Amino acid sequence: MNTQEIKRGEYNAYYPISEVKLAEVNRDTVEKHVKDFSEKILKYGWMTPPTISSTGDVIEGHHRIQAAMLIGQKTIPAYIVDWIDTSNRIKLLEAIINLNNGNRAWFKIDYLKAFSESNKDYNTVYKAHLKNSNNISIGNIINCYFRKKSTFNKGKSKIQNRKFAEYLILNFSRLVSLYSTKKIQAYCVRELINVAYNKAQMDVNKMDYIFKYYEGMAITKHEHLTSISEFKVHIENVFNEKYSTTK
Repeated sequence: MNTQEIKRGEYNAYYPISEVKLAEVNRDTVEKHVKDFSEKILKYGWMTPPTISSTGDVIEGHHRIQAAMLIGQKTIPAYIVDWIDTSNRIKLLEAIINLNNGNRAWFKIDYLKAFSESNKDYNTVYKAHLKNSNNISIGNIINCYFRKKSTFNKGKSKIQNRKFAEYLILNFSRLVSLYSTKKIQAYCVRELINVAYNKAQMDVNKMDYIFKYYEGMAITKHEHLTSISEFKVHIENVFNEKYSTTK
């Protein structure tokens, strides 16, 4: 059987940092990660070189390169590839994400922000996150808008119902402003979103009832508010008792 030839880049042990171009489409760098990498580089040396294009655009290794800058290095070891068109923003983003998916380096906010530059739906959700980040978790913001989460990291999720998502966010934000995130817990919000889509089927009238009931739970410090499993069962039972026999 013939062995398939795989593309290979070239290794340069002393690539000038001055010629490196950090990718704007990459996730935001984390200062702690940069510091950690700088300490590892000093202690163990360069174990894994960053990957860059033949034009100096960084494809993988942004934190390591910034760590090298932090400790005053003038050069870095680099693995150079010439088959990725880094002038194409979408192609570059695809390469960066695919390389980082394996080590779970990216978080939900990283994907959301990166794809917001070229995808209107992601841009809408990203703006909603910026507006409501103090009240609603990034995961729940995404859940309000995107229901098919398996495609989220690929930039292919679509907003199911923007008006309904905004209705949910408005209500969650109102509740948090009244009762704080200590009472309006993220896991409760997550389960209410599931009820809104899976049981209420985006019926605002039914969700008005559920939100009113949930607010009553917050006011009275209902015992099920502090248990993930008990809250889920309880709120679903409340919905079923009210609407299971409704035509």
